[in-house]
Amino acid sequence: MEAEQEVKAFLARLDPARREALAGGESRLVELLGAALEVWPGFRVAPGAFLAWLVERLPALERGAPGVDGARGADLYLAFACSRGDTAALRRFEQHCVPEMEVSLVRLRLPPSQREELLQQLQHKLLVAGGGVAPRIGTYEGRGDLRRWVRAVATREGLEVLRKHVPEVEVEEAFFEAFPAVAEDVELRQVRREYQEAFKRAFEDALASLAPEERNLLRWHFIDGLPTPRLAALHGTHRVTMFRRLRQVCEALADRTRRLLLERLPLSAGELESLNRLIRSQLDLSLERLLPAAEE
Repeated sequence: MEAEQEVKAFLARLDPARREALAGGESRLVELLGAALEVWPGFRVAPGAFLAWLVERLPALERGAPGVDGARGADLYLAFACSRGDTAALRRFEQHCVPEMEVSLVRLRLPPSQREELLQQLQHKLLVAGGGVAPRIGTYEGRGDLRRWVRAVATREGLEVLRKHVPEVEVEEAFFEAFPAVAEDVELRQVRREYQEAFKRAFEDALASLAPEERNLLRWHFIDGLPTPRLAALHGTHRVTMFRRLRQVCEALADRTRRLLLERLPLSAGELESLNRLIRSQLDLSLERLLPAAEE
């Protein structure tokens, strides 16, 4: 009831043209505001100011389109209240969202001192206005969970720190380079560039998780160049059996790399699809190199 009254009062204050434009979105405003007030009743920001902020950022409301899920009303309200410096909202953000940023930075394996410094910088960028720039939290548009959004922000900032300040990862470069590069399209090249450091770290960890004998097989084949028949002879097995074993190890390495990246990076659906294509393509090229040797 409170949300409905607030929306009616807000619309009544608008000029006729603006009110007409929002006529189809009235129920959405009630839904968003109702969810916001139910979850965060203690914020000291005017509901009318929140509604004005909403309609500026969600043009779909003017067309009466569904736009943002009503469940995001609480997240939008928290973001708005934080952008206005509401004390209660800032405390809730610290409890609700800061741990998510910490998790993202831990997963990137940043050193503790660097992680703490970056976490402070992130909170400042998100919550404090400066130099004529509004708090970045105000750019949140409700397209997904707020905690996922702050994880994405933290991950991108963390990757930027890695690119600029962290020495090259101590991965066995011969392995990484030997694992076949893919003839990537533009989209795949962009994904690989954006997540290069995270990709190499995940590859390193996935490689380390293999059994020693599995890593030896990869080394002998991809680095030392031993063909499948030669490996089969060394192990006293048939070359087809050795091919199958190498294929299983390659698949395990690709799958573990993919799972680690999914754990560490808050990817959009499009990025996830591209990432899966990237890893799958590299695996396919690995198998193409194995097939001729297995058939000799």
